[in-house]
Parts: sequence; structure tokens; C-alpha cells
Amino acid sequence: MVFHVPARTGFIMALAAVMSGCVAVQERAAVPSPQLEAAQVGGYGDIRFWGDAVTPTIEAVIRRQYQQVREASRAGEPGASTRKADFLAISGGGGEGAYAAGFLTGWTRSGQRPHFEVVTGVSTGALGAPFAFLGPAYDGVLQEIYTRYSDSDLVMDRGVLGLLGSSRYDTTPLKRLLERYMTDDVLDAIAREYGKGRRLLVQTTNIDAQRPVIWDLSAIAASGQPDRRELIVRILLASTALPGLFPAVRIRVDAEGRTYDELHVDGGVTAQLFFAPPRTRFARFEQLAFGHARERTLYVIRNGKLTPDYKPTEERALPLATRSIMTLTKYQGLSDLRRLDRIARETNARVLFTSIPPDFTKAARSEFDREYMGELFRAGEQMGMSGRAWRSSPPPAPALAL
Repeated sequence: MVFHVPARTGFIMALAAVMSGCVAVQERAAVPSPQLEAAQVGGYGDIRFWGDAVTPTIEAVIRRQYQQVREASRAGEPGASTRKADFLAISGGGGEGAYAAGFLTGWTRSGQRPHFEVVTGVSTGALGAPFAFLGPAYDGVLQEIYTRYSDSDLVMDRGVLGLLGSSRYDTTPLKRLLERYMTDDVLDAIAREYGKGRRLLVQTTNIDAQRPVIWDLSAIAASGQPDRRELIVRILLASTALPGLFPAVRIRVDAEGRTYDELHVDGGVTAQLFFAPPRTRFARFEQLAFGHARERTLYVIRNGKLTPDYKPTEERALPLATRSIMTLTKYQGLSDLRRLDRIARETNARVLFTSIPPDFTKAARSEFDREYMGELFRAGEQMGMSGRAWRSSPPPAPALAL
């Protein structure tokens, strides 16, 4: 989740406090390095995989999915096809997630919104992904989430104690909000789509391993496990947990007969956008499942501007650090977009992307400025309705994104 001034100032201060080791945190049993590959969430099976490598787990997941797609297509399920597939990836961006929410709503109104086989999300994109996955019937929920709430509805400032502890903010309000929206009815609806071969994926970062982890929320919803809702809420909290600002999230796992606590933080630490591990040969799996490769399109919604935003910067430590982090995030987002485009081209697919237009000039007064998000939602809605928002061939640098 990306933070702007003044929140990012808190990030620097919190980071400095954490590094100083002023306050002890409750000890945990971290997964030993030799057990990383064996660690699983007890009772769930294949619900996650590394986001940076093709493993037997991801191969098994894809084979199972394509078998479901084939069966759903034969049964005439809407959107299930052995000939073409549309995917959606939603990026991080904090309060700027209002752009994706508005864009999807406008896209619905245009009558051109596809039925996505896979939806992925990082950070704020992970919060919106479940409702984007469930389709136009949930556009109202997306609008509510990104236009109704402000900073005080999502986080509590811990003040000095926060600066001396593990995070500046307490995310209990955000947790309660997620529990309100991630109802059993919503999880049951996601589970039904899982049975048709559709997948809802979000990314966290295993900070101990320094690796991205892709979680299959649709498989978790379909598991029938009694704690599925609690696990999904924890994963969504983890995907938004920017270190220093929001608390990292512990996830209990089993390995070699012992129980450990993994530590997960914001998926945006490793990538602002994701779809699948590099070198995932979709055409090969499609050939085996359907007898031929499919026409594949990945639609990407970048919750941010690709172009530079000029702003005179104070020549002091915190403003310089804050501006540097914002700049790093902009370049990382563009790099991720170019990586997805390269991978797509290697597999005879295509990537179409949209981002906040350069002429949207309103500035946010805080990270979750309700007025700002409302205007950004409306701007996204207009872009989604226009039919002219999609671009291809990401530019090599922000200055060339005009």
C-alpha cells in the first residue's frame, strides 16, 4: 500500500524507531530456512505458491484449474471458454485504489467489461480484487469501500508508542471493515466461481524469505474450513501491511510436524503488479487441457500515474526521503508493468493497461482523503465508460508515458 505525505513521514520515523530496537516485540517461532518449501497452512492444501518461481505446486494448480474450465465450458457456464481468456490485475496505490473502483464501475456501464477468468490484486488492489472478481453486481460495494471511508475509519495512530514499537498505526478498524465485507455469503459466491475454474489471487511478501507469495483466495473460500474467513482477512491485512506504518501479519504454518509463524507484509514490497510466476508456460498447459493454445488478454489497472508529477521538495531529511519513496514506487510500478508486458509477449498474449490520467490534478490531503477518493472514483468511472482508456506497449520511463 503506497502512502503519501504526511503518512510517509511516519514511515521514515517508524523505520528509524524499529531499527533502534527500542521496544521488544513478542517472540515468534520463525520457519527455519530448510523448511521453507514444506511449510503449509494446516488443513488447506495447495492454497499458495511462490510468486517468483514455477514450482510443482503452481503446475498442479494450473492443471486443476484448466480441467475445471474445460468442464465449465462444456456445461455452458458464462465466460468459461477453451478458446479465449481474459484476466485482470489491479495494482497497489493506497487511497488511489479509488481509480480502479471507479474504472470498473464505468467499464460495467459501457457494456464492454469482460468476464475475467483470473483476477489478481496487490495491496489496495487486493482489497478491491474480491469484488472485481465477483463482477458487476458488486460495483456498489467497490464504490462504498473507496468513497465512504477516510483515515480514521481504517487506522488508529499509536503516537509515540507506535513510533517505538512495530508500527505507527493500529489497523484494527481496517480488520473490522474487512470482516464486515468478507461475509460468508461473499465467500460462498467466490467458492462457486472457483468450481468453474476461476481464480482470485492476491500477493503478500514473506519478509523472512524476501520472496513474494501468491495466495489463492478462491481455493481458501472453497475449502470449507471453519476458519476460512479469518485466514482471508489476515491475508488481505498482510497484503496492505507497509512495514513501519502497518503491523506485519503472522500466519501460522506447519512444517515437518512443528508449528511456526511466518511474517508477511505488503505485497507491494516485491511488486506493485503481478499475474503469475515468470516462465509459466500457459500455452503448454492449454495444449494439454484443450488441445490448443487460447487467445489471452491481461487487463491491468494501475492505481497511480505513470507520468512524473513535479513538486518542489524541501531540502530536509524527511521530505527528501518521502519524495524519494514516492519516486521509487512510480518507477517500480512502471517496471512491473513492462515485466508483465514482456512475459505476455513471450507467451503470445497481450497486455492492455490504464492508469490515472496526467490531467487529474487534485491532490490528496491525507492517505485516505474521502473527498479526493470520491473525485478520483468519478474520474476512473469516466475513463471506464469512455472506451479509450486502454493502452499497450508500456513506455520505458515515466517521462515518456504522456
